[in-house]
Amino acid sequence: MALLAVGCANPFAPALRGEAESVWTDASTIGEMLQNFATAYELRDSLRYAELLDESFQFSYYNTELGRNDGWFRETDLLSTSRLFRSFQDISLIWSGLDSSIEATSTPDIPIDVVVHYQLILEDLAPLLGFARFKVIKPEGERFRILLWQDEF
Repeated sequence: MALLAVGCANPFAPALRGEAESVWTDASTIGEMLQNFATAYELRDSLRYAELLDESFQFSYYNTELGRNDGWFRETDLLSTSRLFRSFQDISLIWSGLDSSIEATSTPDIPIDVVVHYQLILEDLAPLLGFARFKVIKPEGERFRILLWQDEF
């Protein structure tokens, strides 16, 4: 019996030092959801990014070449974001201009409009600056998810 108990331990696994804190939040507030968004970009974690998008998610932007609003749905966004994550080793996303009362909002079942300024840095390229207009919702007992992302450069 003792041999079975010892057999489950991995002698080569490193011991944990101290308490390991997760870099992920439970996204119970809008600020925490945005923190997870930035962390997903920085860690290039497409699975965590996918958790932020509602099943009915839509991305919208103004296409300057065609002179009209354009966009796509969740599946296309996940594919394009996954490609972005694979294309760059260093990604940094910085949010600013978010009102502290909106950041702390945790009201369930009500779609909330959020406007935030962002700075996206991809390796040594010039930063991309713009505004993201999000419509987010937090179903009762769940985390915030993004329904709509309207990108404005």
